[in-house]
Amino acid sequence: MIGENPIKQQLSALRAANPDITAAVLVTMDGFAVASDVAPEVDEEGLAALAADLIARASRSNQEFGNGILNELYARGPQGYLLIESVPNDQALACLAKSSSTVGLLLRDVRKAAAQMG
Repeated sequence: MIGENPIKQQLSALRAANPDITAAVLVTMDGFAVASDVAPEVDEEGLAALAADLIARASRSNQEFGNGILNELYARGPQGYLLIESVPNDQALACLAKSSSTVGLLLRDVRKAAAQMG
């Protein structure tokens, strides 16, 4: 689209490349959505706030145990996956995916998208 935000284009390209991804949101560490491409049933603001909270808590835990800076979080539930990948400039890429996803492909696609945003 003409004049569309380049980050939004990257998020849309990520979802097009892997149709199992139902939401892709670039979030600030304060919990605000910078840009998103989500299925209609996904609350992007809720996902942004949750992702920021989770990465802050996990980062603190990771550092306390001497594992350094946290790069990604990955959670699997019966209905699907939540992946949060760090992006430079104190941001993160939060993605939701279907439970039928191939995990290796999902991780590869999300990591690649996050690297391109940096």
